[in-house]
Amino acid sequence: MKLWAVLLAASLAILPPLAPGSGGQDGQPRAGPGAYHTYDSMVSDLQNLSAAYPDIVKLQPLCQTWEGRIIWAVKLSDNVSIDEPEPNITVLGGIHAREFIGVEVCLHLLFSLVENYSTNATVKWYIDGAQLWFVPMVNPDGHAYVEKGADWRKNRRPNGDGTFGVDLNRNFGHLWGLKASTRPADDDYCGPYAFSENETQAVSRLVTDHPPAAAVSYHSFGNYILYPWGNDIDQEPVDPRLQAIAGNMSRAMPEGRRYIAMMAREMYTATGDTDDYFYANLSILPFTVELAGAYRPADSEVPIICDDNHPAALYLLDYAVGAPPPPPPPPPRRSITLAGPGSFHGFPLESVLLNFSLENSGEADEDVSLCVTSPPEGWTFQLTPERAELGPGNATALRLWLAVPADAPAFQSVNLTLNATAASGANASASALGMVDRLQSITLNFGSPGNTRPGENVTLPIFIGNNGNHREAVSVTAAADTGWRIVQIPSPFELEPGSSADTFIRVQVAPAPPLDLGWVNITFNISTADGGYQRLQLYQLPVQIERRLDIMPASRRLELYSGDRYELSVELTNSGNVRERLTVDLTGNTAFATADRKALELPPHSNATLVLALAGQKGNWTVDVNFISADGYPVRQTTVNFLIGSRPSKPAPDRVRVVATLAVLLVVLAVVWISVAVLILRVRGKKRSRGKEDA
Repeated sequence: MKLWAVLLAASLAILPPLAPGSGGQDGQPRAGPGAYHTYDSMVSDLQNLSAAYPDIVKLQPLCQTWEGRIIWAVKLSDNVSIDEPEPNITVLGGIHAREFIGVEVCLHLLFSLVENYSTNATVKWYIDGAQLWFVPMVNPDGHAYVEKGADWRKNRRPNGDGTFGVDLNRNFGHLWGLKASTRPADDDYCGPYAFSENETQAVSRLVTDHPPAAAVSYHSFGNYILYPWGNDIDQEPVDPRLQAIAGNMSRAMPEGRRYIAMMAREMYTATGDTDDYFYANLSILPFTVELAGAYRPADSEVPIICDDNHPAALYLLDYAVGAPPPPPPPPPRRSITLAGPGSFHGFPLESVLLNFSLENSGEADEDVSLCVTSPPEGWTFQLTPERAELGPGNATALRLWLAVPADAPAFQSVNLTLNATAASGANASASALGMVDRLQSITLNFGSPGNTRPGENVTLPIFIGNNGNHREAVSVTAAADTGWRIVQIPSPFELEPGSSADTFIRVQVAPAPPLDLGWVNITFNISTADGGYQRLQLYQLPVQIERRLDIMPASRRLELYSGDRYELSVELTNSGNVRERLTVDLTGNTAFATADRKALELPPHSNATLVLALAGQKGNWTVDVNFISADGYPVRQTTVNFLIGSRPSKPAPDRVRVVATLAVLLVVLAVVWISVAVLILRVRGKKRSRGKEDA
């Protein structure tokens, strides 16, 4: 594609629709009625434009018409008050009175260039590098006459014969009058002489004083782009640039609505027109654009026609001024994107991992800093990494660990935002909406039950705690694996988060548990009223069992006489802490022994006596006394051996008395003898003492 086409396409993509200072429908300058300008509304718009943009717009009068109206030219340049050595371009409209659309296309181009000067580099190039001259309404008298409803082509010069008007596009000087009517009443009347009209003189002075490199004049109708020659008298070849420029102007228009580019005389021949004069006499490259399919298209078509012809005019400016330097390459696009999970949830004291992804979606390296904003009070986090350097198209994973506080209430809503800011100014953010899960955590702790002895009621202190983050109605029941009776805990307990309640259960210990029982398993069933929480907790209640049954018979070996009855006492002492329920069972020589009772019951630390009655025939006998526990404890036993013999015969009564008397006498004699001996010894002792004294 040629350079001009590339630049033109770029400029067209940037230029917005026209928005003139006075305002109008579809971006067009407003006319009186409808979409077209009256002379007065045009002058008002041009004055407003000059006042709004005095640095680049200058309104300049060219002449006064027959009816006293001023023909206005608008100069558009960066140094608008100075005549600079820059290319000039002339744009004409409204030479023929009824061809209203030419005025609007001329104004459309003017307003668009002015209002895009500060924002469009291509437009600025045109205005800074050239002097653009706009004459939107060359024939104001004829235009005003048509405004009143007339169908009119010429100006309003009085011809002196009762007719009015000269065709201004037949009054210019090249080959004047050769191919135009000389009859004043005709529409193409060329006037009494070349440049007889103020309007053509004004245009001639403008292009003579400021010779344009190119000129365009807007007419209607036909959908043509015309270039010299318009007459069939000049036969020398024209500058080939004319055909090339006209063709490129056509190709710049929207496809499907392009005008036909051709030499003007292929449509019809004429002399005294602007194009032949500009080209033959002033070496200007001129063009006439025959707009649309009617002199005055419908109001709704005006914006379309203006937009269609806008790129063709820009191409002509581009050719005349010179292509602008290619714009500097745009800075690399800076963009980063951040994506995250969107939502999360967690329990108190839980560390929640949020995975984010950071991508450099731009066209240059980025140094990105990351931070978390709006973290809730009490929540802590750790972000890895906190800084990333990424080339275009590269991405990295971000890990954000979020610690849920222990006291975070259930169903708390948390809004967390991760912000990414690049050193270049690119930024992105991603938010995650979180919620604290309901934590149901009920604890049971136990105090000391004290001494746990058979037959006693044991109190077990219990502490119920709500370690969750929501109010809970807690029920607790208990059951022992031995089937022992338990006084249940009153339920439920209404517990706020972090609170506890003190209670207890009473366990009735069996009076005679198994000897190998070291503890009792108590299972606690803990549940909440809403059914969301239930668990079992085991507690082992220690049981202190001590069995000490002492059995002491009065004698374990007896000698009895046949025919006698002897009662032997057996003492039982329960020194343990279990109840003893005993059945008495005699084994061995049970024919000679009977017990006074068949059963005994001894509470802890109590005594009982069992009496055995022994009697029978001569012989050596053994009786085992068995104490059988009704509670399954081991059998205890004691054995009694007894001998039953013949009773000896009794001595005669006299002999006995004699023997007894003799025994008494012997004792008395012995006592007397001993007393006499003691007395003799004392006397001898006294005599010895006196002899020593006498000596």
